[in-house]
Amino acid sequence: MVFGKKKDIEEGKEEVSLLVSTPWHALSVDAAIETLKLTPALKGTGLTTKDAEARFEEHGPNAMTAKIRKTIWERIWDQVANVLVGILVTVAVVSAIRAITATDSDTIVTNWIQVGLIVGVVTTNTWIGIMQEGSAEKAAEALKNMLSSDARVMRNGKEVMIPATTVVPGDLVMLGLGDRVPADVRMIRVNNLACQEAALTGESVPIDKTVDPIPIPANGNADQTPLGDRHNMCFSATLVAQGAGTGLVIATGDFTQIGTINALVNKVESKKTNVLEQIDHISKWLAVFIMCAALVTFLVAYLYTGLEPIDSVTIALVCAVGMIPEGLEAIVTLTYAWAVSNMAKQNAIIRALPAVETLGSVTVICSDKTGTLTKNEMSLTAFVISNTRLRFDVHNTDRVNTNFVMDNTFLTERAQHQINKKTAEVIANGENVPSAAIL
Repeated sequence: MVFGKKKDIEEGKEEVSLLVSTPWHALSVDAAIETLKLTPALKGTGLTTKDAEARFEEHGPNAMTAKIRKTIWERIWDQVANVLVGILVTVAVVSAIRAITATDSDTIVTNWIQVGLIVGVVTTNTWIGIMQEGSAEKAAEALKNMLSSDARVMRNGKEVMIPATTVVPGDLVMLGLGDRVPADVRMIRVNNLACQEAALTGESVPIDKTVDPIPIPANGNADQTPLGDRHNMCFSATLVAQGAGTGLVIATGDFTQIGTINALVNKVESKKTNVLEQIDHISKWLAVFIMCAALVTFLVAYLYTGLEPIDSVTIALVCAVGMIPEGLEAIVTLTYAWAVSNMAKQNAIIRALPAVETLGSVTVICSDKTGTLTKNEMSLTAFVISNTRLRFDVHNTDRVNTNFVMDNTFLTERAQHQINKKTAEVIANGENVPSAAIL
């Protein structure tokens, strides 16, 4: 029984691998249907419920695999797992024990203050580090937000709406104006259909779709055909700009083109900049020096001056704390923030603070055409109601009320004719009003 199940799994993997490697754009409609092990009658009736359930079991849900996220405790551990923080924690523990066991009120207060300061410093540095993490996770989350939530398919000869996650290879999908494509689709019928694929291909204009297979040169490779030239295909997460059509689903979830991008984003590893690497290197040498100095201080206090062991340990630890640069990471972060602020004044927006360091050594920036830098989508920047004007933060991905900020400066400038400002100039600068000028 186990061997049979293992064989079925291997066969399933081989079939999925075959679907991924198939050049669907180079196949005719009938050949594509045959490759999916379906009959030509599919074009009129679609999958049956039984076939759809079987294919769902085989291929899984039409969703992109999420990267395993670190828990908050794992993130905290990543921030505190270094020698300097270990020394601070040790000092805090010893100070707490001394405060608990001491009888003198001054000693109790002094040690508890020291514990509070150390805990505050460690907590602040940890919070700053956690806030700077997660850029790759946000990018993957943005890709998921591009996916369609439902799909119009043909099942059992009837047109029905189903959740997009239940779409399977072999489904017949109906597309119309404004629809978001739920999966990678080989078109079998089109009616003036065009899709907006700027997010994938960088093309600023919609791509007209056809049905005929893409001719491949005799010595050519079908995989080398650019996505923008595969005009008989519609890709997951793209938007139907005009017309209508019917297509055959050939890939879902992680096996779509957008799923491939998601997999690459999830493989991004966080890499420290030169400054952060140098800070780690210096921290290790500082830790060695501080421990040696603390040991020498303890030996002098205990053996030379004749102090009690607990008093000698306390003096040694206090010296260690005095030598630890607790605010080093905070100072670096503030320096980064200051640099980002200066760049913002020059109309350069920087999302990750450490990127400022890399930009400092950049001489040439090479970028592709539009599409890789923008999704080619119109965005609301501001709107006017009866008695005020509201400016919208287009850079915020969260849909919250605080994205709208009252900005009457724009209306004021329009009303003041004596300043002799052209309407076009006021409109052009309307969204760039400094925050200090907002009423």
